[in-house]
Parts: sequence; structure tokens; C-alpha cells
Amino acid sequence: MNPEEEEAGEKAAMWTYVGVLVAFKIVTAIFILYYTHAFAAIAILLLLHLPWVVGAVALFGAPGTYWLRLVRVRARRKELIRQEFLQSPADKGIRPHFP
Repeated sequence: MNPEEEEAGEKAAMWTYVGVLVAFKIVTAIFILYYTHAFAAIAILLLLHLPWVVGAVALFGAPGTYWLRLVRVRARRKELIRQEFLQSPADKGIRPHFP
């Protein structure tokens, strides 16, 4: 195996582990909420999941914000290029000069 294939396998194993961990946490929380109708249990469950929510927001918030800004900048650039090529010389206040 070359190093790229090894690294891809390691990444796949890591994301599989994280996915199983998150899925187990979600399923367990759903079971607890379904079978326990006490406010204290719900409050404790929400407080125990708060660090996970904060971590997910921190982990995906910064890259998500960067990606959203990148998409907006690219759209704006595309619009500016389109506007630049749609103008005629009369629109710019330039009188065409023919020899």
C-alpha cells in the first residue's frame, strides 16, 4: 500500500468511529427522552449533550462560515464580470472615436 491509500484508510476508520459514536449518542438520547417523562431527566440529558452541541458548532461553524463567504464572493465576482461586459461605450460616458 502506498502512503495515500493508508492515509485514506485511516481517515475512513476515524470518520466511521466518530459516526458510530454520534449515532449511538443520538439513539440513546431518543430512547431516554421517549421512555422517561420526568423533567429532571430531560434537563440532565440536555446538559450532558451541551458540550457536544458547542463542539459541533465550533467544529463546523468556522469552515461553514468561510465556505459561505467564499460562495458569496464568487457570485459577486461573477456578477461584476457579467456587468463589465454588458456595458456599451455610451453607458460609460465614452464617445466612440472612429478615424
